[in-house]
Amino acid sequence: MGRERFGELEEQVVLALLQLGGESYAVPVSEELRGRAGREVSPATVYMVMRRLESQGLLSSFVGSPDPLRGGRPRRYYRVEEDAVMPVLAEARRARLALWDGLEPRLDEA
Repeated sequence: MGRERFGELEEQVVLALLQLGGESYAVPVSEELRGRAGREVSPATVYMVMRRLESQGLLSSFVGSPDPLRGGRPRRYYRVEEDAVMPVLAEARRARLALWDGLEPRLDEA
């Protein structure tokens, strides 16, 4: 059940997941967003976005092994469903680049 467009945060979460190999849990995704995009997003917010993307068929999830550092609780990992996500990402990139087209000289002046 894909869709045609992402919101900005959804797009960035998917891109961060892809940068992390296509599969991760919320904390590394949050750290990737901070490191690559300079965007501070809490792991709880990332988790909510990933759950929403999963409900749309763009991600899938699985529960990892129990973690003694988390009191025996396992982590939920999310995996990018590339067949569903890549066409949406391609369209988002195309639309964003079309909006930027011709504005580079103005950026150079700034």
